[in-house]
Amino acid sequence: MNTQTMTKQSIVSLIAIAGTHALGAPRDVQIVHVDTAAHVLTITNTGEETTSLAGWRFCSHNTSQVRRYTSPVGLVDFELAPSAAITIHLNNDADAGNSSQVNASDIGAIADFELDAFAIGLYFPNEGGLTPFGDGSFLADHIQWSLDGADNASADERSDEAEDGGVWTDQSAWISVTSTTTSIELNDSSFGELHGPGDYIVHEPCVADLTGDGELDFFDVSEFLDAFGAMDPVADFTGDGAFDFFDVSDFLDAFGAGCP
Repeated sequence: MNTQTMTKQSIVSLIAIAGTHALGAPRDVQIVHVDTAAHVLTITNTGEETTSLAGWRFCSHNTSQVRRYTSPVGLVDFELAPSAAITIHLNNDADAGNSSQVNASDIGAIADFELDAFAIGLYFPNEGGLTPFGDGSFLADHIQWSLDGADNASADERSDEAEDGGVWTDQSAWISVTSTTTSIELNDSSFGELHGPGDYIVHEPCVADLTGDGELDFFDVSEFLDAFGAMDPVADFTGDGAFDFFDVSDFLDAFGAGCP
Protein backbone atom coordinates (compact mmCIF):
# COMPACT_ATOMS: atom_id res chain seq x y z
CA MET A 1 0.00 0.00 0.00
CA ASN A 2 1.30 3.46 -0.87
CA THR A 3 1.04 5.36 2.41
CA GLN A 4 1.52 8.66 0.60
CA THR A 5 -1.87 8.27 -1.06
CA MET A 6 -3.76 7.05 1.99
CA THR A 7 -6.59 9.22 3.26
CA LYS A 8 -6.95 10.08 6.92
CA GLN A 9 -9.99 7.81 7.17
CA SER A 10 -8.17 4.85 5.60
CA ILE A 11 -5.24 5.32 8.01
CA VAL A 12 -7.58 5.36 11.01
CA SER A 13 -9.42 2.28 9.72
CA LEU A 14 -6.20 0.38 9.14
CA ILE A 15 -4.93 1.16 12.61
CA ALA A 16 -8.25 0.26 14.25
CA ILE A 17 -8.34 -3.10 12.43
CA ALA A 18 -4.73 -3.91 13.27
CA GLY A 19 -5.31 -2.89 16.88
CA THR A 20 -7.89 -5.65 17.30
CA HIS A 21 -5.08 -8.17 16.86
CA ALA A 22 -2.83 -6.62 19.50
CA LEU A 23 -3.02 -9.30 22.18
CA GLY A 24 -0.31 -8.05 24.50
CA ALA A 25 -0.64 -5.38 27.16
CA PRO A 26 0.62 -2.11 25.61
CA ARG A 27 2.90 -1.30 28.54
CA ASP A 28 4.74 -4.57 28.06
CA VAL A 29 6.53 -2.73 25.25
CA GLN A 30 9.28 -0.70 26.87
CA ILE A 31 12.32 1.38 25.98
CA VAL A 32 15.04 -0.82 27.45
CA HIS A 33 18.28 0.60 26.07
CA VAL A 34 19.64 3.82 24.63
CA ASP A 35 23.01 3.73 22.90
CA THR A 36 23.98 7.35 23.39
CA ALA A 37 27.15 6.91 21.36
CA ALA A 38 25.44 5.43 18.29
CA HIS A 39 22.13 7.29 18.85
CA VAL A 40 20.00 4.15 18.87
CA LEU A 41 16.87 3.38 20.91
CA THR A 42 15.84 -0.21 21.61
CA ILE A 43 12.25 -1.12 22.43
CA THR A 44 11.38 -4.64 23.56
CA ASN A 45 8.21 -6.60 24.17
CA THR A 46 8.70 -7.70 27.76
CA GLY A 47 5.37 -9.51 27.91
CA GLU A 48 4.15 -12.98 26.98
CA GLU A 49 1.92 -12.09 24.03
CA THR A 50 2.61 -10.67 20.58
CA THR A 51 1.80 -6.98 20.26
CA SER A 52 1.03 -5.11 17.05
CA LEU A 53 2.59 -1.66 16.82
CA ALA A 54 0.08 -0.41 14.26
CA GLY A 55 -0.78 3.18 15.11
CA TRP A 56 1.96 3.49 17.73
CA ARG A 57 3.84 6.78 17.68
CA PHE A 58 6.79 8.46 19.35
CA CYS A 59 6.68 11.98 20.74
CA SER A 60 10.09 13.49 21.47
CA HIS A 61 11.72 16.71 22.66
CA ASN A 62 15.14 18.23 23.20
CA THR A 63 16.40 21.64 24.32
CA SER A 64 15.08 23.40 21.21
CA GLN A 65 12.60 21.03 19.54
CA VAL A 66 9.34 19.99 21.18
CA ARG A 67 6.44 17.70 20.31
CA ARG A 68 8.08 15.98 17.38
CA TYR A 69 5.65 13.28 16.30
CA THR A 70 6.26 10.18 14.23
CA SER A 71 3.73 9.12 11.61
CA PRO A 72 0.61 7.12 12.55
CA VAL A 73 1.68 4.55 9.95
CA GLY A 74 5.38 4.60 10.80
CA LEU A 75 5.27 1.33 12.74
CA VAL A 76 2.18 -0.18 11.10
CA ASP A 77 4.06 -3.19 9.71
CA PHE A 78 5.62 -4.20 13.02
CA GLU A 79 4.50 -6.92 15.40
CA LEU A 80 6.64 -7.69 18.41
CA ALA A 81 6.67 -11.26 19.63
CA PRO A 82 7.56 -11.89 23.29
CA SER A 83 11.16 -10.79 23.96
CA ALA A 84 11.48 -9.41 20.42
CA ALA A 85 13.01 -5.98 19.94
CA ILE A 86 13.38 -3.28 17.33
CA THR A 87 15.99 -0.56 17.25
CA ILE A 88 15.30 3.00 16.11
CA HIS A 89 18.39 4.51 14.48
CA LEU A 90 18.28 8.27 14.99
CA ASN A 91 21.30 8.69 12.71
CA ASN A 92 19.43 6.84 9.94
CA ASP A 93 22.17 4.22 9.65
CA ALA A 94 20.02 1.12 10.11
CA ASP A 95 21.02 -2.07 8.30
CA ALA A 96 18.65 -2.28 5.34
CA GLY A 97 18.83 -6.05 5.47
CA ASN A 98 17.75 -6.27 9.10
CA SER A 99 13.99 -6.03 9.59
CA SER A 100 14.41 -5.27 13.30
CA GLN A 101 16.27 -2.04 12.56
CA VAL A 102 14.37 1.14 11.65
CA ASN A 103 15.58 4.52 10.49
CA ALA A 104 14.03 7.45 12.31
CA SER A 105 13.43 9.18 8.99
CA ASP A 106 11.26 6.25 7.87
CA ILE A 107 8.77 6.60 10.71
CA GLY A 108 8.48 10.38 11.02
CA ALA A 109 9.84 13.33 12.95
CA ILE A 110 12.01 12.67 16.00
CA ALA A 111 13.85 15.44 17.85
CA ASP A 112 17.57 15.66 17.15
CA PHE A 113 19.47 13.49 19.60
CA GLU A 114 21.07 15.33 22.52
CA LEU A 115 22.72 14.49 25.80
CA ASP A 116 21.96 18.01 27.08
CA ALA A 117 18.30 17.09 27.55
CA PHE A 118 16.10 14.63 25.70
CA ALA A 119 12.72 13.06 26.38
CA ILE A 120 10.80 10.54 24.32
CA GLY A 121 7.53 8.74 24.86
CA LEU A 122 5.99 5.80 23.01
CA TYR A 123 2.21 6.07 22.59
CA PHE A 124 -0.35 3.49 21.55
CA PRO A 125 -3.66 4.39 19.84
CA ASN A 126 -7.12 4.47 21.34
CA GLU A 127 -9.99 2.26 20.13
CA GLY A 128 -10.64 4.69 17.28
CA GLY A 129 -7.07 4.38 16.04
CA LEU A 130 -6.08 7.91 17.09
CA THR A 131 -3.27 8.95 19.43
CA PRO A 132 -4.33 11.21 22.30
CA PHE A 133 -0.92 12.66 23.11
CA GLY A 134 -2.29 14.78 25.92
CA ASP A 135 -3.52 11.69 27.79
CA GLY A 136 -0.75 9.85 29.64
CA SER A 137 -2.86 6.72 29.95
CA PHE A 138 -1.95 6.02 26.31
CA LEU A 139 1.77 6.14 27.01
CA ALA A 140 3.37 2.72 26.79
CA ASP A 141 6.68 4.04 28.07
CA HIS A 142 8.66 7.24 28.58
CA ILE A 143 12.30 8.08 29.25
CA GLN A 144 14.11 11.36 29.86
CA TRP A 145 17.70 12.29 30.58
CA SER A 146 19.81 15.43 30.91
CA LEU A 147 23.31 16.53 31.79
CA ASP A 148 23.75 16.13 35.56
CA GLY A 149 20.01 15.42 35.85
CA ALA A 150 19.05 19.09 35.53
CA ASP A 151 15.40 19.86 34.86
CA ASN A 152 14.77 21.30 31.41
CA ALA A 153 11.80 23.48 30.56
CA SER A 154 11.89 22.66 26.85
CA ALA A 155 12.41 18.91 26.79
CA ASP A 156 9.78 18.31 29.48
CA GLU A 157 6.78 19.08 27.24
CA ARG A 158 5.19 15.66 27.79
CA SER A 159 6.80 14.82 31.13
CA ASP A 160 3.65 15.79 33.04
CA GLU A 161 1.58 13.39 30.93
CA ALA A 162 4.14 10.68 31.69
CA GLU A 163 3.80 11.33 35.41
CA ASP A 164 0.02 11.54 35.29
CA GLY A 165 -0.13 8.38 33.20
CA GLY A 166 1.91 6.40 35.73
CA VAL A 167 4.95 5.63 33.59
CA TRP A 168 7.38 8.20 35.08
CA THR A 169 7.81 8.99 38.75
CA ASP A 170 8.27 12.76 38.60
CA GLN A 171 8.15 15.12 35.65
CA SER A 172 11.09 17.08 37.07
CA ALA A 173 13.27 13.99 37.62
CA TRP A 174 15.83 13.22 34.91
CA ILE A 175 18.33 10.44 34.40
CA SER A 176 21.69 12.07 35.07
CA VAL A 177 24.17 11.71 32.21
CA THR A 178 27.51 13.27 31.33
CA SER A 179 28.98 14.43 28.04
CA THR A 180 30.77 11.08 27.76
CA THR A 181 27.89 8.73 28.66
CA THR A 182 27.89 5.75 26.30
CA SER A 183 24.52 4.15 27.08
CA ILE A 184 21.46 4.11 29.32
CA GLU A 185 20.03 0.73 30.30
CA LEU A 186 16.74 -0.14 32.02
CA ASN A 187 17.52 -2.03 35.22
CA ASP A 188 14.12 -3.41 36.22
CA SER A 189 13.85 -7.18 35.99
CA SER A 190 10.11 -7.01 36.75
CA PHE A 191 9.51 -4.54 33.89
CA GLY A 192 6.99 -2.61 35.92
CA GLU A 193 5.02 0.23 34.35
CA LEU A 194 6.36 3.03 36.56
CA HIS A 195 9.98 4.06 36.18
CA GLY A 196 12.25 6.88 37.25
CA PRO A 197 15.94 7.76 37.12
CA GLY A 198 16.80 5.13 39.73
CA ASP A 199 15.63 2.34 37.41
CA TYR A 200 18.40 2.93 34.88
CA ILE A 201 22.11 2.19 34.70
CA VAL A 202 24.19 4.88 33.03
CA HIS A 203 27.35 3.58 31.42
CA GLU A 204 30.49 5.66 31.05
CA PRO A 205 33.67 4.85 29.13
CA CYS A 206 36.12 2.63 30.94
CA VAL A 207 39.26 4.65 30.31
CA ALA A 208 41.62 2.05 31.81
CA ASP A 209 40.34 -0.67 29.47
CA LEU A 210 43.01 0.01 26.86
CA THR A 211 42.48 -3.34 25.13
CA GLY A 212 38.77 -2.62 24.70
CA ASP A 213 37.70 -6.11 25.74
CA GLY A 214 35.52 -4.97 28.66
CA GLU A 215 37.89 -6.36 31.28
CA LEU A 216 40.68 -4.86 33.33
CA ASP A 217 43.68 -7.14 33.59
CA PHE A 218 47.42 -7.50 32.99
CA PHE A 219 46.97 -6.84 29.27
CA ASP A 220 45.64 -3.34 29.95
CA VAL A 221 48.61 -2.60 32.18
CA SER A 222 50.91 -3.86 29.44
CA GLU A 223 49.15 -1.68 26.86
CA PHE A 224 49.57 1.35 29.11
CA LEU A 225 53.28 0.70 29.70
CA ASP A 226 53.91 0.25 25.97
CA ALA A 227 51.99 3.44 25.16
CA PHE A 228 53.72 5.34 27.95
CA GLY A 229 57.13 4.24 26.74
CA ALA A 230 56.27 5.29 23.19
CA MET A 231 54.76 8.60 24.43
CA ASP A 232 51.51 7.62 22.74
CA PRO A 233 48.71 10.12 23.57
CA VAL A 234 46.56 7.24 24.83
CA ALA A 235 48.85 7.11 27.88
CA ASP A 236 48.56 10.84 28.57
CA PHE A 237 45.94 10.36 31.28
CA THR A 238 46.28 13.91 32.61
CA GLY A 239 45.88 15.39 29.14
CA ASP A 240 48.71 17.88 29.70
CA GLY A 241 50.91 16.63 26.86
CA ALA A 242 53.59 15.35 29.21
CA PHE A 243 54.35 11.74 30.15
CA ASP A 244 55.24 11.50 33.82
CA PHE A 245 54.35 10.10 37.22
CA PHE A 246 50.96 11.82 37.22
CA ASP A 247 49.84 9.85 34.15
CA VAL A 248 50.88 6.63 35.84
CA SER A 249 49.03 7.65 38.99
CA ASP A 250 45.84 8.52 37.09
CA PHE A 251 45.95 5.26 35.17
CA LEU A 252 46.36 3.26 38.37
CA ASP A 253 43.45 5.13 39.96
CA ALA A 254 41.24 4.39 36.95
CA PHE A 255 42.36 0.75 36.89
CA GLY A 256 41.62 0.39 40.60
CA ALA A 257 38.18 1.95 40.21
CA GLY A 258 37.20 -0.72 37.67
CA CYS A 259 34.81 -0.42 34.74
CA PRO A 260 31.38 1.18 35.29
